[in-house]
Amino acid sequence: MGLPRKTSAPTPYSDDPDAVSLHTTPDDYSYDDAPEITGLPPSYADSEGHSSTAAAPLIRHIPPPSTRTDHNKFAAFSGGKPKVCETQKLMDARYDSDPVYLEEGIRSFAKEAPIPLVYIMGTHKETIKQGDKKETNHITDFRIVLNMQRYLRKGFDDRDISQMRLVTAENAEKTHRGTFMKKRAPGFKQEIEMAKPKPELKEWCHLYCASPSILRIFRLRRVVTGFDEIHLKNRIEGLIRSTNYRGHISITFPIEDRNVDIYTTTRINQWRLKTWICWIFYLTFMWIFAWPYLFFATKRYSVVKAEWPFSTTDAAGNKRYTTVSEEQWFAKWHVGIRRLALDRFQGEASEEQLEGVMARPADPPMPGTISTGHIGVDNAVGLLNQGFQVASALSRGDSLGRGPQGGWGYDV
Repeated sequence: MGLPRKTSAPTPYSDDPDAVSLHTTPDDYSYDDAPEITGLPPSYADSEGHSSTAAAPLIRHIPPPSTRTDHNKFAAFSGGKPKVCETQKLMDARYDSDPVYLEEGIRSFAKEAPIPLVYIMGTHKETIKQGDKKETNHITDFRIVLNMQRYLRKGFDDRDISQMRLVTAENAEKTHRGTFMKKRAPGFKQEIEMAKPKPELKEWCHLYCASPSILRIFRLRRVVTGFDEIHLKNRIEGLIRSTNYRGHISITFPIEDRNVDIYTTTRINQWRLKTWICWIFYLTFMWIFAWPYLFFATKRYSVVKAEWPFSTTDAAGNKRYTTVSEEQWFAKWHVGIRRLALDRFQGEASEEQLEGVMARPADPPMPGTISTGHIGVDNAVGLLNQGFQVASALSRGDSLGRGPQGGWGYDV
């Protein structure tokens, strides 16, 4: 037998500094030249036996700050209706030029449901005579704000988005399409539809990012569909009247966080979003010159909306509710609403508060009356109070009006 052949030890592997690996990508490489490429597979690991720990981080879109109003401390009205913060505003330089990032952001923001409210108010007027002058004050008897956001998610699950639909504007719909005024798509008039399909979200994002205008706003609208406001309004108004309330009742359904506005990152847009700068323009009357410029120079896109249905109707005309119907909601909470009105409650009432009020053994007494538990005493006090009301009305020279008829919350 001969001696075994002598073999040399394998040389250790080392990367050629001038070679480019097919499995790795330099950290400083940019894909700016090809922003439309999407759906690429994840990076391949060099070793199958070693799990890659350098996976690309997930893109996280920071949601715009909520504009919710503290209804327990603050109440503002315009035209007799409550004012709520409807629009969230944000800036991100990447949204200005990256259509893929913009589309992902819109889809992310659409997953946040709007905040529909039931705003119940009762008011009356009190006229005070001071010498030869009369002064009329508006008194708020109760102000009850109820949040119905959780009824837009199936099973009351805060993570459920199965009912939400993200849709774009129809060609015949009049809206902002990268313009300062609302208009239909080119070639479309009113309800006359042509064969051309409408642009989808991806196309609108590309159009927005390709626009040469430096002042642009892309709006996502969150809308609540399938909600019968008239039915619920009539039921609540009848409920309040059943307490013998004689004042003025206002029942509205404002929606908070219904819009998300994405502004291009420019100095002018930064200024227009700062409250103190806006006040300088108001007080110095510079808005007379600034407002026309901003109106005509800003290109607006309001072509995407996230529909959050309270109910849907199928082809057969059958109504399906996401959680409960308007009547079921009223049946569950009507006792609590009535008692809060009698308590002259003012603020936002959570469902826990409603449940606590409903757990009481009885309704609170009608405002302006005394409940001692003794029927005879209560009747005597009621008659005495009614006599004072009549005397007060006659001394002012007013008609007896509704006061002596009983009830509470009437104009005086």
